[in-house]
Amino acid sequence: MKSFPKVRITTGWLTSRYFGIHSLGTHHIPETGPFVVLANHASFLDPYMIGYTSEKREVGFMAKDELFRNPVFGWIIRNCGAFPVKRGKQDGEAIQRFHDFLNSGKPLCLYPEGTRTLDGQLQPAKKGVGMLLYNARVPAIPAYIDGTFKSFPKGAFFPKPGRITVYYGPAVPLDDLYALSPEKPTYREIADRVMKHIADLKPIAG
Repeated sequence: MKSFPKVRITTGWLTSRYFGIHSLGTHHIPETGPFVVLANHASFLDPYMIGYTSEKREVGFMAKDELFRNPVFGWIIRNCGAFPVKRGKQDGEAIQRFHDFLNSGKPLCLYPEGTRTLDGQLQPAKKGVGMLLYNARVPAIPAYIDGTFKSFPKGAFFPKPGRITVYYGPAVPLDDLYALSPEKPTYREIADRVMKHIADLKPIAG
């Protein structure tokens, strides 16, 4: 986590020239304490854009285990505060790291869709996100990232220049769902509500 400001400083000259990066609603980001940013996932650029626009907070990430096998890309994402999670099964170690991260007062970013979109459209949320939020009980800040799919969609070899905007919304109200029993239907409701709040930011983005 401490390395991310260095990554941002050393790459700032490139991003400011290659991309037009903008953000709106950053006042919704808590100035202190743990929280979870929940964003749409359209591109490998998304984690950087969240980290770049989250102002003074250093936001960590859960990323699929395969990404860490590439020595160059793995080094980059580790220095951006990422840690691996094994997809397709319940990864107890990653879940524990998720809670340890938040318990230490640090914020994290999750992608409720679980993987990058193939067509630029929002996908249904995975109910596992609902389980994580139910147990964490920290502010859930929705975000919509606009422009990364056009710049660097899945399958593209290199990102194209273009305007990228990150829209942050107020924390998703979840107390009523936290009052329900800890079971799969509750987790599904939480995940769906979070995804709706992400989707509600999309019309602003056009």
